Order: sequence, then structure tokens, then C-alpha cells
Amino acid sequence: MTEWLPVRTGKSGAQVWRSTDAYRKHGDPTEIAAEAARLTWLAAQGFPCPEVLDHEPGRLTTRALPGHPAPAGSPAVAAAIGELLRTLHDLPPATCPFDHRLAITVAHAEANARAERIELTDLDAGRTGWSAAQLLAELHATRPQAPEDLVVGHGDPCLPNILFDDQLRPTGVVDVSRLGIADRHNDLAIATRSKTTDAEPLLRAYGLPHPDPAKIAFYRLLDEFF
Repeated sequence: MTEWLPVRTGKSGAQVWRSTDAYRKHGDPTEIAAEAARLTWLAAQGFPCPEVLDHEPGRLTTRALPGHPAPAGSPAVAAAIGELLRTLHDLPPATCPFDHRLAITVAHAEANARAERIELTDLDAGRTGWSAAQLLAELHATRPQAPEDLVVGHGDPCLPNILFDDQLRPTGVVDVSRLGIADRHNDLAIATRSKTTDAEPLLRAYGLPHPDPAKIAFYRLLDEFF
């Protein structure tokens, strides 16, 4: 009989269990279905991610992706993340059925603010103590006016969501519930936000050593709502 052990890490509201070679997630049926669809589509593009083994309303079972989270602070890991994001962003946006553009995400941010679903105790240091109303006002005031530079984005490429082998080569991505067409700065803002990730080698390997600083700031603010 397969033994399933609870996974305590992660911020998702879903319940997650792990066996020797698979993960099982229980949660909101709409969110579970969205993640299953994204994993299926991403795997069909040949991009490494967990294989969907079973999906039914409110439950998703995936094969465990080989690898482990990388150690923090390694320039080699940062460069590898940059190369991985560049490969993901090279996928043709026109083929992606999932929309994560600002017309969609800002509306979701507004809904989360109204429903008090923002973790106000876990904001970036520069916004400690802000209210949801302050966050929302700043979001509208700093929303980029330039056209979005659209790619297929992961949506949350923080260090825990990218796995590596023992030679620190990426084995794939996990937690793809936000994957979709978006401005490339959304991924770059999140990937370089962590103090444990060296931004310079990541951006250099990605091929954009000097991203738009206003967009980087905006997309980090947008992430506070999710």
C-alpha cells in the first residue's frame, strides 16, 4: 500500500501529500483543474515539469520531478535560472491558451484586496505595515503604460519552484498555477527579488542585463496580491 506523507512547506492553501515517487494535492476544484491543464500543456511543449498521473475534481496527482531545491546564493544557480527562463520565454505565446496579462491579473488583484486575501503580514520590507487599500492605490498609480512584452511566463519562478540535480542543472519547474501569457518582467521581477538569488548572473544569462526598473518594481508589487 502506498504511504502518503503530508508536505508542510509552501504557502498554497491546498493540502499536499508525497509518496516515494508522486505528489497528491487537494484543494479548490477550479484551481486544481487550472494547474492540471497548465502542467499538461507545458509537458506537451517539451518543457520539464511534473507529469499529471491523475486528475479529478479537487484532486491532482503528479509524478515527482527529479531533483531538489538549489542552495541559495550561488551565481551558477542564478545563471541556470536565467537560462531556464529564457528557454521558457522562447515558447511561442500564440500557442499558449492561458492568459496572465494585466487585464486579467489586475482584476484578480482587486478581487483579492476586496476579499481580504492578501497576506499583509508578509509584505516586502519596503511595504511593511501597508493596508490593502494602499497597495491597490500604488498598483494603479504605477501600472505600466507601455505595451506588455509578452512571453509564456511561469508566474512565480522563485527559488523553491525550480529543481536541480546534484550538478546544479535545472530538472524542471513546479507550482505552475500562474503560468500563462504575460510580460517577461513578471518572471524576472520575482526571480530576482529574493535576497538568496544573485540578480546579475541571472539577468546576464537570460539575455536582458538591464530590465525596465519601473516594470520590475510594478510586478513585485503585483505579486503582493497573490
